[in-house]
Amino acid sequence: MTFRLLLIPQLLGLSLGLLDRHRAKALTRSLAIWLCRISLQCLSRPYRLRTEPCIIFAPHQDDETLGCGGLIARKRNEGLPVHVIFITDGSASHTGHPGITAGEVGSIRRREALAALAILGVESCAIHFLDEADGTLKNLAAGRESALVARLAGLIAWIQPGEIFLPCSPDGSSEHDAAFGFVCAAVVQAGVQPDFWQYPVWSWWNPGLLIERMIFNQGYCVQPTEDFQPIKTRALARYQSQLEPIPPWSEPALPPGLVHSCNSGHEFFFRFIPPLPGVDAAGTPVI
Repeated sequence: MTFRLLLIPQLLGLSLGLLDRHRAKALTRSLAIWLCRISLQCLSRPYRLRTEPCIIFAPHQDDETLGCGGLIARKRNEGLPVHVIFITDGSASHTGHPGITAGEVGSIRRREALAALAILGVESCAIHFLDEADGTLKNLAAGRESALVARLAGLIAWIQPGEIFLPCSPDGSSEHDAAFGFVCAAVVQAGVQPDFWQYPVWSWWNPGLLIERMIFNQGYCVQPTEDFQPIKTRALARYQSQLEPIPPWSEPALPPGLVHSCNSGHEFFFRFIPPLPGVDAAGTPVI
């Protein structure tokens, strides 16, 4: 018993040390996010609305509102056509949860997406669910990958967008990174040449990715949410399955700090210029 009592101060010190490290990590992340935001606000040019149709690609239900909710609301307020394409069914956000199945999660997130986009002003006929299994994009078999790219290409060719918006690559999510590649391949297959804009989601939680993008990107712009901030906030609130913990879990699927970073008054978009067909990213002809 005496030996165990002697260990208590050591264990308490270890716990406090771990807590201090967690606090230091959180403080460092918050500071890095703040510096990135200030830098982007100073260096970005204003985003200018275009009248052509645009497509917002979202690997999961909530990405579109987190990254582009203010932009969507602004475009729809001007009567401009906006299509949203959800690539996965979102069913993997609570993998291992003892009280809810993947199928139930997918159904809930579909309903949440429809409710959120209704608030943002997107017509139901402009919302497209491709329902790929969440968590599988990075490991799709060749045949499945080809079929997904063909489905994406068909929608792109039909909509004929002047702009497309999709999560950054890399964005700190393997699903987002894989989706980026599929969309790029589909644009080539569709034979269109829209402007590409990347929007950060999980990059806010990995500020090093934002710093890298600011250094090496081909241009970026800012969209103040302004009058549309309350609309975006109300739309985000529809994603209760992601914002609130589902018992017995005590933590939500989305870290509150990430949600705050995506909903703090400005949206940022990074220009991406894809290589021409038959030319690699360095400009070298592909034989």
